[in-house]
Amino acid sequence: TTDSNSNKKTLTMKFKNLAYLLLAFCTTTTFAACNELDGDNSDFDFGHSAGAAENPYKDGYGRLPNSIRLATYNTHRCEGWETQTNVDRANYNNTAKVISLIDPDVIALQELDKFTTWHPHDQLQELADRTGMKPYYCKTIDYRGGDYGIGILCKTAPKNTYAGDLPGTEARKFFLAEFDDYIFIATHFCHKSEVNRTAAATRLNEYAAEHFQTSDKPVYLAGDLNLNRTTSNAFIELLKSWKIITSNDYTMSTGNTRIDYVLVYTGNQASCEVLGAAVPTFSEIDVYTVSDHLPVFVDLKKE
Repeated sequence: TTDSNSNKKTLTMKFKNLAYLLLAFCTTTTFAACNELDGDNSDFDFGHSAGAAENPYKDGYGRLPNSIRLATYNTHRCEGWETQTNVDRANYNNTAKVISLIDPDVIALQELDKFTTWHPHDQLQELADRTGMKPYYCKTIDYRGGDYGIGILCKTAPKNTYAGDLPGTEARKFFLAEFDDYIFIATHFCHKSEVNRTAAATRLNEYAAEHFQTSDKPVYLAGDLNLNRTTSNAFIELLKSWKIITSNDYTMSTGNTRIDYVLVYTGNQASCEVLGAAVPTFSEIDVYTVSDHLPVFVDLKKE
């Protein structure tokens, strides 16, 4: 309900403000380098720079100077947080508006239909048309006479893309896009089985070791991991090679759960600097009604 969503947003802002006040008392040097972060960062909110006393988003979520913005968003088929599987209730204008307000350079998107009997449209293309971004789609399964999968929207075309299979009883993939200065991998882990998620994490670690250990580019992994505990077997496996660089705010619009992340690969010598991160809300649109997930972004220093 509207009152429930309002209460959620008020509570979220209170937690954020408390985090900013606590961090203001911390004495640190400049921005944290991604390969120097301690632990999995599950107890650290990158709502603002580690050495800054103020939240850079206190006046809105405008782009920070000299930054790259990476994001992830589970679109829930653009249906809002409730769905009716026999009724096409997709609202592409709402989902596209959230993406445009975030203004990412690259965003990973999950739960996209393509010409199904439920949604007889190319959903990623619909969002691309409304945001002016370039679409790259990755089919994961045949579904209702069409396709279902994940995708990437980006401002500039990648040099190349690659889709790889993830192991498990439920078909999943990872989708890589290489840009001039970094590599971005979108994914959506299985929601049914911790065994599947652990196997997917292992495969990503193996792929990264095979392809990125000697790379001088930072590598980012973004998506709905269906993991809410950093102490789970799957997350323990994943964090052998990756570190979380997004906020620890919850990412589900229907409850106090965080399962959407952006992470950085720690197995090479590439460095990055986190300027800030957020799970944003906007006065222009109620993000709690657009999907059952909230969008997540991180701002990184542009080299």
